[in-house]
Amino acid sequence: MEDQPKKPLSFLALLLGVLCVFACVIGVYTFYNAKGMSYFSDDSEACNNCHVMNDVYNDWSRGSHAQKIAGEPRATCNDCHLPHNFVEKWIAKAESGVAHAYAFTFKLDVLPTNLSATAKSKDTVQENCVRCHSDMVSNVVNPTTNPHGNGALSCVSCHASVGHRRGF
Repeated sequence: MEDQPKKPLSFLALLLGVLCVFACVIGVYTFYNAKGMSYFSDDSEACNNCHVMNDVYNDWSRGSHAQKIAGEPRATCNDCHLPHNFVEKWIAKAESGVAHAYAFTFKLDVLPTNLSATAKSKDTVQENCVRCHSDMVSNVVNPTTNPHGNGALSCVSCHASVGHRRGF
């Protein structure tokens, strides 16, 4: 018996190769078009890549945290909204990025006009407020208490519009 060429297998391999190349091209195009590299920085402009964030970014840019000292803003979006531990920061960035990419790809019809902070984000913001302003707030807020329990004060309960006015 003669060995017959395996045309169907080579056709499937070619088709799979073409699909992989197509997926890679679409992925690179999407990453480039969405300014994907900007999300690896701490620049607050990266948070304004989506029109949903325009109002929040504009509020921040007019506020005290955006005022520059030695050419850098006092606090960026990441300074307030992400943990400062290296591993936790990049895990939070990845979680947020995947969630936003999914929502902006598959849930465009149900996106809110303004985003709201999750309980986890609120805890992170509270921890970061206390971390940056501990010298001023040590007598007002016990930094070891959970601001969402035990009746403890939350910084944004009084200073709701310091970072931005919407979505907290």
